[in-house]
Amino acid sequence: MNDRVRRRRVVFVSGFDPRGARHYHQLWRDEAAKAAASHGPDVTFTLGNRRKHGDIVVEWPVTGNLPFKGAAAEVETRFDFLRWDDVARELWPKAAWPFIRDTLRTIMRGIGIGYFARLYRVRRLYLLTLFQPVAVIFGIFAGLYLAAAVPAVIGFALSGLSWTWGLLAGLLGFAGLPIMLRRLEKGSVLWRGQLNNFYTHLIYDESPLMQARMDEMAEAIADLAAEGGVDEFLVIGHSVGTTVAISAFGRALLRRRDAFDGIPEIGFVTLGSMAPLLAIEPKADWFRRELAAIALDPAVTWVDSGANYDVVCFARVDPLGIAGIERPDGARNSPVLVTPRFHVLYDKAEYEALCRDPAQMHTQYLMATPKAGRCDFMALAAGPLSLKDRFPEAKGPWAPAPRKQGK
Repeated sequence: MNDRVRRRRVVFVSGFDPRGARHYHQLWRDEAAKAAASHGPDVTFTLGNRRKHGDIVVEWPVTGNLPFKGAAAEVETRFDFLRWDDVARELWPKAAWPFIRDTLRTIMRGIGIGYFARLYRVRRLYLLTLFQPVAVIFGIFAGLYLAAAVPAVIGFALSGLSWTWGLLAGLLGFAGLPIMLRRLEKGSVLWRGQLNNFYTHLIYDESPLMQARMDEMAEAIADLAAEGGVDEFLVIGHSVGTTVAISAFGRALLRRRDAFDGIPEIGFVTLGSMAPLLAIEPKADWFRRELAAIALDPAVTWVDSGANYDVVCFARVDPLGIAGIERPDGARNSPVLVTPRFHVLYDKAEYEALCRDPAQMHTQYLMATPKAGRCDFMALAAGPLSLKDRFPEAKGPWAPAPRKQGK
């Protein structure tokens, strides 16, 4: 843009999280002052009250005051939260036999179609995240079995009934497995297992509820864009919400491209992207079409930000490349693959603590940092720079980001 952003529309898609707009609104209210302080004196971010805007949209105003070319610049943002927390609650993992069955079936399916081999070539470390729930399930069962079987075998070896008691111990172990897993419900193990199941259901077209919600989101995005009156229209997805946002935004572009006509700047931001989980799988060809609709649209600026030490996401991985989608000659840089550079925004001790906390690392994209960086969430949402001006490399030709393969 030749001038700064004065009015912006932000559409946000959260991750696989049963907490809805209220939680995120409060999170950013708490983080607003911290984010402003990281930018310097006389900077403010202010969030207004929430209100419903349709069946799946909750909106609130955000006002940003940051300097631009030496002068104060106020930005008015209308922030639209696209709900799918109700769907997440329906799909949320429960420590019961259906979860265990689905998790084991996910692993067998992944082995059968070569999914894990493809994933290994993209990021070896993610396989640890993927297999952790299965290892926990087998570990708990083995522990329960041994706890029951060893005394039985020792006590009844002379009577010749040890095999009978061994079998009984196995049955007791199976019965106790869901009970033991319930102790992990507040942690990330069950969440990670259900996350794998979630993507498997999408790959095998077994999630009509989620597909229907992404269709609703696509219509909502197009409707919001058609309202116009802004300098920049920005879609942001976080975590699992990056794949949901790709599908919703991609469908909006494919089905109602004219809704975006007249908007000076259209931007798309993926934070902690998990797009490769669908992009690598040939069965998910629908997702690849939606991916290409965004990346190859010359009017859309796409920035993908992922931290190298975020074990859940795929940092600096080109989703088009792993999907086998060729860019035409002269294609511009989309997505721009960057890292949030947390290591320079914290002091050494704070950064080391962040690296030891995987859950916090994966959430940090949405939160304030001691120093302001290019990926600062509040500045993206309510700062005077458009996404294209904040990341000028988006104006140049496609340039893959350097990264160590398989990490």
